[in-house]
Amino acid sequence: MKLKNILILTMAFVAVFANATAPDDNPGKKLPYSDGVNEYVVNDHGKRAVRIAADATLNFPELMKNRNNCFIVISKKDYYLYVYESQATDTVMLARFDCCLGLKKGNKQKRGDMKTPESTMRSPFTISQIQDASSWTHDFGDGRGSIRAYGHYFLRLVTPGHSGIGIHGSTNNAESVPGRASEGCIRLKDADIITLAKTYAFKGMKVIVKNEDVDDLPFEIRAMRNQHIYRLRHLDPKTTLSNDQVQNATLADGGNYAPQVLPTSANRNMTLEQFQNINK
Repeated sequence: MKLKNILILTMAFVAVFANATAPDDNPGKKLPYSDGVNEYVVNDHGKRAVRIAADATLNFPELMKNRNNCFIVISKKDYYLYVYESQATDTVMLARFDCCLGLKKGNKQKRGDMKTPESTMRSPFTISQIQDASSWTHDFGDGRGSIRAYGHYFLRLVTPGHSGIGIHGSTNNAESVPGRASEGCIRLKDADIITLAKTYAFKGMKVIVKNEDVDDLPFEIRAMRNQHIYRLRHLDPKTTLSNDQVQNATLADGGNYAPQVLPTSANRNMTLEQFQNINK
């Protein structure tokens, strides 16, 4: 990337950070928590994993002005990966994808702890490589052997202190999205990792992975209000399942996967026009 482009990208992200850390316009009016949508525990190939109801994919590429100003925010609490763009003094949501995170809650401490590492606006991760992972395989140690597991792309992240972490698809593990079931990476639906990689991602793109106790940042609240974004999941962190609670919970449907299903209209990859029509 040319020095000029790097400087432009850095300045744009600094502007986003300033916007994100500024006092909220309505400090007493945070977005309401969702009602009736709860995590539940299933037997995922011999491991206790968390599932939650799936939401619609949102994808508004027509709102993008400059790909180099885009960045990713991942909510571990609400199981979403958001793509935002800094546009002048505003921040616009361009896409939203369901995601699956590490099997265990908390910030990654060591290899094999099954946790997803976390970052902040001040110290974000970055994408170092966008790799074709369509033929990659992995042995999860669950009796299925070495199987395809990454979708078409692996977006490798620079995560200081840890290696091998990335954003990828969910081949042969589609039922795990959204939820907690991975070894530490961030899984998307196979179709969504293609959209993310082809439409928004780039080498050097900044990625913020919020701790489970961190709610919407001020610029996220403004974007969702301004764009009238509806989401199924906005969980109160006090009601989410701890690692101990997951181990002691009764398995849903006798231990079999029992997905919560949304109405048909919400299960689509919605365009901006479709989304606006639903919200009229």
